[in-house]
Amino acid sequence: MQIHSHLCILVISLFLATGAAQAQSCSGQLITDPTSSKFLTGDTPFTATQADMNCYSWQMFLSLNWPVDPGWPATPAKAGEPDRSATIADFGLPGQGGQAMEGATVWQSFMAAPEVFKPGAATPTDWGVVPPPPSTCTSANSTLGRGGTGRVLTATSKSATHPVHRFNLGTGTLSTVSDEILEATGGWLTDQSGNLVFFERLMGKAEYDYIVGKKLYDAANQMAVATNADGSTPEGLSLPKGLPAGTSVQGQDQLGAFELKAAWRNLGTNTALYDRYLTSAAYLVAPDGSCSETVVGLVGLHIIHKTASMPNFIWSTFEQVDNVPGNGTPPAGYSFNNPQSSDTPNVMPKCGQTCDYSKPIQVTRQVPISTGLDTTNSEVQKLFATSSRGQSVFQYYQLVNVLWDGAAAPPSPEPGANAVVPLNYGTFQSEANAPVANTTMETYAQLFTPGLGPSCNACHQSATIAGSTTLASDFSFLFGTASSSQPVTGVAISKEFSE
Repeated sequence: MQIHSHLCILVISLFLATGAAQAQSCSGQLITDPTSSKFLTGDTPFTATQADMNCYSWQMFLSLNWPVDPGWPATPAKAGEPDRSATIADFGLPGQGGQAMEGATVWQSFMAAPEVFKPGAATPTDWGVVPPPPSTCTSANSTLGRGGTGRVLTATSKSATHPVHRFNLGTGTLSTVSDEILEATGGWLTDQSGNLVFFERLMGKAEYDYIVGKKLYDAANQMAVATNADGSTPEGLSLPKGLPAGTSVQGQDQLGAFELKAAWRNLGTNTALYDRYLTSAAYLVAPDGSCSETVVGLVGLHIIHKTASMPNFIWSTFEQVDNVPGNGTPPAGYSFNNPQSSDTPNVMPKCGQTCDYSKPIQVTRQVPISTGLDTTNSEVQKLFATSSRGQSVFQYYQLVNVLWDGAAAPPSPEPGANAVVPLNYGTFQSEANAPVANTTMETYAQLFTPGLGPSCNACHQSATIAGSTTLASDFSFLFGTASSSQPVTGVAISKEFSE
């Protein structure tokens, strides 16, 4: 009996030790040294397994949320470059004295899509340059005195619209309401405090350089490149792929295309919440055009990256842990869920005679985060907390899921001139083969259409260039927001959108 007891204890001990080793696998792999050649790369330094793709998603989260080089924004060229002198102990430190976090992260220095795709196809803002806020926005107090970059998030459209059909005159883009408050499937999101959630879309330098270099901010040029009109682009509209890590730190042009979409909650003067969020000072332009300064907290983040081994992107999505039930009860309640509410959850709001942007939306997570991913999240959160003496705000973020291609077989050239939607190649998979959705950005489409699988690609494979319903834009919806300074030949929208 005693022998059996000892054997049982030994087996249990070995099992727990093995489990502990597995639980440390991701945190042990993460590169936290910003001087390492594998810190911010054009491809994963890990193996092609779901567990390692989950870990690579955390690596991207870590690298892109690292403090940006302190020389930015005074030196615009420093945008997108991490502070190589910072350490993991500096990662995610909250602001002091009731202020937003000082400085900005790497991805916050990326270029905002509206600064590239401007009305009338105007020349994009130079890389790393922070444009001034609208004249209606003024800093009346010290809220914007430190923290972030005084980013501008607006609920009003920046593009010219037709007075009848209310579409962009140049491309047919629905733009009477800004993308910065609209979700992927329409509707907006209001938190339990009655504040609108604002979104922003940004791109890394490799993608920015590609767009500017080929003048793809003009819809007419998109058509020429996508169709190889002059014989110089047999690859069609094809965003740059990243390169595998070498022995030295990679330049921005070697990282490949990065696109990010962020969801921000208005925290206002509720300074008790600042220690749980990536915070930034911001100007918010309301649907009525009024502008206010405030502090916003990050509630959701999509990261998509075109890598050497995954030319149809790796798709990762993160959330702040207090968004909805699933991680215990947060100290200040859920941001988007009221346990006492009788409202049907995840119902898209619509306008009647007016739009009520102040009514809270009841939100739940329809697909639970898997047990395995919960374990990975916990160990990474613990790493962030321990390294920062319990201070890092990033201990309050979680990876919801990641979609990736385990057997990419892109056409050659990729994607190829005259490529049409749906652009679909490779085999996509996710943790537990579950639908990949963020409660703050796919609130009303968390399960996707039956038959399409757990795929962000199920939506992005239909992304087209501006003014076309057929020509593919390499999975990116940003191109569809472009207008043109000249007639867009070969695009069958002139009659539909000019009357």
